[in-house]
Amino acid sequence: MANDLVGIAKGVIGALVAAMATTALAGVFYPDGATTMHFAFEGSPNGDRPVVRPPAFYHADDGFGFVDSPGLIGTARGVTATKYFRFDVNVPAGTYDVTVTLGGTAGDSVTNIQAENHRPMVQDVHVARGQSATKTFTVVVKRGAAGDPSLDGDGRLTLEFSGTNPSLMKLDIKPGGKPVAP
Repeated sequence: MANDLVGIAKGVIGALVAAMATTALAGVFYPDGATTMHFAFEGSPNGDRPVVRPPAFYHADDGFGFVDSPGLIGTARGVTATKYFRFDVNVPAGTYDVTVTLGGTAGDSVTNIQAENHRPMVQDVHVARGQSATKTFTVVVKRGAAGDPSLDGDGRLTLEFSGTNPSLMKLDIKPGGKPVAP
């Protein structure tokens, strides 16, 4: 009888853990078996990369979107703004390798990227008109206490793009990177 109760308790705990893990990823485009989340801000959707176009405001149910980005402009090759835009994605706490493809604007662009509570990740990436540049960096996403107002504790990856015509064409988020010392 005691062994049966232990088995039932383990099953209930396992179901709760699975439900919590599923909830953490609710609303995020993450195909079965995928190891990387892919987002495109230009072109046509394909099997593993949805196209995200402005305004695409962040909603927890969707799991991703733009936040505080009133000047955002969609172009044939991506998104841009005069000075600033922000993109958030629901991900579980952990370490992630983030790859961005910048550029695609009608003119030259200079893009800086900050992540998770304004930490600088990429600085002054100059991209000429019609060109692109790819950058990869590692980010640690944390979970804050209930009511934590910081971007570091909001339970999602926050990416802020600033500069002169900052731009974004593609975004890939892969779990398991090694954190870089601050």
